[in-house]
Amino acid sequence: MYISNVKIHNYRSFNFLNVDLNKGLSILIGENNIGKSNFLKALGLIFNSNQSLRARVLQQEDFWNGLVVERDWPEIMIEVTLKGITTEDELAITSRWLTRNPGEAKLTYKYRPKASISVPPPEHPTPIYKVLLPLSDYEWIIYGGEQETLDTFDFHMLSKFGVEYVGALRDATSELKKSSGQLQRILKTFDIDEKDLEKISDKINTLNEQIMSGQEITTIQGNINRNLGDITGSTRQQVKIQMGENDYDSLLKDLNVLIGEKSENLHSVDMNGLGYNNLLYISLLLTQYSAIKEKKLKSYDYIFPLLIVEEPEAHLHNNLQKFLSNYFFNQQVVGQVIVTTHSSHVSSHGELDSLVMLYKSSNKVLSKRIGTIFDPGIKKQLEHKRYLERWLDATKSDIFFGRKVLLVEGIAERLLIPKFFSMLYKEDKKDGEKIKTLEGEGISIISVDGVTFRPFLHLFGPTGLDMKCAVLTDSDPESIPVQDSKGNELKGPDGKVIREEVYPTHSCNYGVCKRTSGLINDFAQSPNIYISNNLKTFEYDLIINDNVEFFKQIIHEYKLGTKESREQIASLEGAEFAKEAYKIISVEKGQFSQIILDELNKGKMLHIPQYIKDAFNFLMEKGEEKDIEY
Repeated sequence: MYISNVKIHNYRSFNFLNVDLNKGLSILIGENNIGKSNFLKALGLIFNSNQSLRARVLQQEDFWNGLVVERDWPEIMIEVTLKGITTEDELAITSRWLTRNPGEAKLTYKYRPKASISVPPPEHPTPIYKVLLPLSDYEWIIYGGEQETLDTFDFHMLSKFGVEYVGALRDATSELKKSSGQLQRILKTFDIDEKDLEKISDKINTLNEQIMSGQEITTIQGNINRNLGDITGSTRQQVKIQMGENDYDSLLKDLNVLIGEKSENLHSVDMNGLGYNNLLYISLLLTQYSAIKEKKLKSYDYIFPLLIVEEPEAHLHNNLQKFLSNYFFNQQVVGQVIVTTHSSHVSSHGELDSLVMLYKSSNKVLSKRIGTIFDPGIKKQLEHKRYLERWLDATKSDIFFGRKVLLVEGIAERLLIPKFFSMLYKEDKKDGEKIKTLEGEGISIISVDGVTFRPFLHLFGPTGLDMKCAVLTDSDPESIPVQDSKGNELKGPDGKVIREEVYPTHSCNYGVCKRTSGLINDFAQSPNIYISNNLKTFEYDLIINDNVEFFKQIIHEYKLGTKESREQIASLEGAEFAKEAYKIISVEKGQFSQIILDELNKGKMLHIPQYIKDAFNFLMEKGEEKDIEY
């Protein structure tokens, strides 16, 4: 059994959200403030057995702030679909929640106006922030199945879902120490043989007798009792100094978790880092789940363990983030794990099927399970999926943490494009000019380290994410045959036609290569995708775009190329300069782009090629509002 789908209507940041989850691990990703925490709170309104009935009563700020009230008071709805119900225990729990589909059940929470509500709603469309909802006449209800019935809901069955929540900023240290903590809860549930308990009690008594045999302890105890008698009068209680009570439950309260790199060099969790203590707390939860699974914890009778971990990257360095995410991908202890994260190290270290992305389009929050974008029945799509799983390292997984994506070929573009954007987009403010950034506009720039764009572009196709993606790619026009004065093609000693590299001055000079033309043609009808290509390459187009003096200066100042090559291009202009300068800088593109960035940061100006501007314009233009079908 597992939670397969969650629908949320009118709750907090969600107008309508439809989220598909995985059977094992689901990692919720997306930009900051997209609603990942609100999604977890919505689940808690149904499954959190520790939550009081009063906590399920909501406030006006819990309603989606984009609501418009007209003629009917709004309601909040959270619907959860359970699938994979096969065992007798699972069927016993969900018997009154089953739907017409085999092995499927539904649970629904609603916060709605009562039938007897007396306050009339507005007759004309009114934004919710201008209305005071009559919440005193609202009620919440939870029911199972496809339709609400008059049957009383059995809340005891919800306790069969063992939900453990590990918050990003929880005080794991205090939880590990206090007597009601996870360690004590686990230990108390194990059955200890009576003879073993007697042995423990005898050893504690013997230890207490040894403690009291010391003269110092006896003297201190006597002094305390004498002073206590003096200040309490007739209330003649006595104190006794000892290690602790000799019953097992009391002994457990005094047990502490110690930790250290070696068994002989242990220390209190107080001295441990927050990140490691969070990991220790999670390990205690997993120990509890393991014991339940093996039916060793008889006092725990829940069937379905659900572990929710919010931002596990908090206080953890990159290697530990990867190690923890690896464990979550492979664990077989918990029935279902739901993780939210802002960390590309966590999201990049697993399978696409486990990634569930929340993102915004047309001012609505949408959801997409990344693995479902690829059709398993189409070989090419499976190849794209495997390619992405191999290459979605920590840098490239940033593709899932923005509102728009800009794909580029390599390091040169990755370095310079953000600077170009800030040079072009400025915003006038009362206190001066404010420079815009790609990050500030929610645009993730991703280098594919080559020209393999198709697997990435598939994420934004008809079945993919409803968000914009632009591509900056080189045209790389094919070399042309060398001809003699009569127009005949010249051949080399091997009999093959001699070809030479071309240097276009206008887009109509030469055609683009098959790879680039294929991308343009294949994605021309995709409204979310824009392919922008240049004349030849990124570096060549920078030079030929009215930037001759700029590049003459830096080639001379930084002594790029040989002395002879620098002297050769000193008197060249226009296309001839661009051709020879490109030959010089193409040897060390990374260094060249860093030099350009340094000069631009000093305040020098550069004309930016139109194909880059076109990609920016596509990403920055506002699309038409689209309705979402509920």
